[in-house]
Amino acid sequence: MIIRFSALGDVILVRPIIQLFLKTYPDVRVWMVSNINNKSIFDFDERLKFIGIDFNSKEKKIFQIAKKVKVVSENINFNGIYDLHDVIRSKILCLILSSKTDVSRVFEKQRSLKNKIISKKIGLQKLKTSSEQYLNCLKQDFEKLDFSNIYKSLKGSDNKKNIIGIAPFSAHKSKIWPLSNYQKIINHFNNFKFVIFAFGSQELEYSKTYFLKNSNCSVIDGNLDLNEQMELINSFKVFISMDSANMHLASLTSTKVVSIWGPTHPFLGFRPLFNEKFIVQLSNEEFNDRPISIYGKIRNTDKVKAEQSMSRIDAERVIEKINLAINQ
Repeated sequence: MIIRFSALGDVILVRPIIQLFLKTYPDVRVWMVSNINNKSIFDFDERLKFIGIDFNSKEKKIFQIAKKVKVVSENINFNGIYDLHDVIRSKILCLILSSKTDVSRVFEKQRSLKNKIISKKIGLQKLKTSSEQYLNCLKQDFEKLDFSNIYKSLKGSDNKKNIIGIAPFSAHKSKIWPLSNYQKIINHFNNFKFVIFAFGSQELEYSKTYFLKNSNCSVIDGNLDLNEQMELINSFKVFISMDSANMHLASLTSTKVVSIWGPTHPFLGFRPLFNEKFIVQLSNEEFNDRPISIYGKIRNTDKVKAEQSMSRIDAERVIEKINLAINQ
């Protein structure tokens, strides 16, 4: 059984690992406990049993989660329980369910190492991606798993439309590239249509101000689930994103993903799978204070640096990567 709650970006990174797991071991069945909102991206194989938790209800309490898992899996013991979250809630759940297995594993989150890099106690180094750490957790008991065999969830097609997707927002404001910069991109690629990924009233209001004044821009249908969003992205020529869940979701498709990085850094484990060559960021020579944060939460003393790490990235640099993505 695999346990992985929020955040969404990390949960998305579990999908290709489970796909590879099921392909490598055709006789294995996987049970997964996660947020009910993530169900659609794991609905791809009948051997994957998804146990969804509603975090907007009392069900989110740890003993209620354990009770639900026990009821659904009554009379079933697991070969192993794999904690791919490593927080207090997941640790307690593993303990409560320990009678169902003799094997309990936790993936290596590398908290201490990442914090030392952020605090500049050690130099910047390229860490393994979270996806690779998830796989290594499973590999302790399933030796055939090989990260080099990981593959995209959706195949490419010859029906790519002249559409560029843009996910300009992030849960952390520090990771948002100045919205006014996109007008240069829209003007430059005036033969393309643009679909803006905006959710919630505030993002929709920003989209009206910065994007929808252009006749070739529209906003995604807010009723699409995660799997439907993947299918939509798969029809685009290019997708532009911040360091966000949208970036990870798009990276599972055949569409090239141009990602823009400021206070966070792709070396800390969250870089986009299959799309490293399209990363846009300031070099160490241009801005040597990065990374400023692991996930995007910024201390008050670092807010100016965080803003500069994004605002100093000009539109021309992003346009260059978009052209590279289109022509490959």
